[in-house]
Amino acid sequence: MTSEAKQFHCPNCYADLKFSPGQQNFACEYCRSSFTEAEVIEFQRRYMEQEQQYDPNRGQMPPEMEMNDAERRERERFQEETNLYSCPSCGAEIMSDANTAAAFCYYCHNPVILKGRVDGMYRPSMVLPFGFDKDMAVNHFKTWAKSKWFIPKDLVSSVQIEKLTGLYVPFWVAHSTTSSRIEAIGEDIRSWTSGNYRYTETKSYRVIRDARINYEGVPADGSQKIEDLLMEAIEPFDYTQARPFNMAYLSGFYADKYDVDKEQVLPRIQQRMYENNARMLESTVHHNRITSKRQFDRTDALSWDYMLLPVWFMTFDYKGKLWEYAVNGQSGKVAGELPIDKGKLAAVCLLVSLLAALAIFFGGYLFGGAMA
Repeated sequence: MTSEAKQFHCPNCYADLKFSPGQQNFACEYCRSSFTEAEVIEFQRRYMEQEQQYDPNRGQMPPEMEMNDAERRERERFQEETNLYSCPSCGAEIMSDANTAAAFCYYCHNPVILKGRVDGMYRPSMVLPFGFDKDMAVNHFKTWAKSKWFIPKDLVSSVQIEKLTGLYVPFWVAHSTTSSRIEAIGEDIRSWTSGNYRYTETKSYRVIRDARINYEGVPADGSQKIEDLLMEAIEPFDYTQARPFNMAYLSGFYADKYDVDKEQVLPRIQQRMYENNARMLESTVHHNRITSKRQFDRTDALSWDYMLLPVWFMTFDYKGKLWEYAVNGQSGKVAGELPIDKGKLAAVCLLVSLLAALAIFFGGYLFGGAMA
């Protein structure tokens, strides 16, 4: 079965609309109009009603299905409006709406091919819109990269920077209540000297701490292609700016399709929560040292949001190794490991050595002359 691609049109000139991070609304590049999400949805509704007047059977469902199957209809709509592109080189699968021309893979930058439609089960519940456009993302990245020493000049070249891609990354966001308990020995140690002897006194105490700790919005990315630590490095995201998912926010951007479900990311999320539990409980223990610690944790309540979070993403192929960089599309925080240009490093080392040799030579010459 084929599905007709959905587009979001300008109410004034009927050109395609795209989400503008700078204006936080939907903008038309042709007539320079801008619209709120509510205005886009209302125009789209009227447009669909007009279409159905010409084809009365299109989009119709039995009344009982309209009342009892709203979630299924939303999934079907998402499936109809979303293209799936497949990279034959690295296997990445990229989601985009009908307005986004997916010409290359955001991961390896090889050409991609249209594969078909995305199953409606991948429809997220929330989306956090991009907070700024590509020009500002480039500025954030260049400022960060140029503050580092010995980076390859190609990393910030115009050809490389052009690869910076706006990508909605799939995240499982957990909300949880945990119970935590630590049992340990707290030690207070003091030393002093008396006469010819050095004394050390150790006092030991039994330490027990119990707490119930609530967590709101612990994230874990649902993509195998993107390094987990890279995504953690650009946190946090402000979820108060998240909005109910609407396909219009994908206009002009890519979206990754999750290939790690929430059951698989749960151990990662629990580890982050339990490690934080330990830090919080240990901060209440005021002894010189803690030994023989045992920790017991339990997840008492758990709920999930499946969200798309904004990331400006780029890979850099340097001497056969792929380096990944990410810019938080809301805060501008940048993360990634930088390669070292060994040629630059060698040149600097040579210069330092030369300067040191000259300093020794002239220092010895001046010192020898003074002695003479």
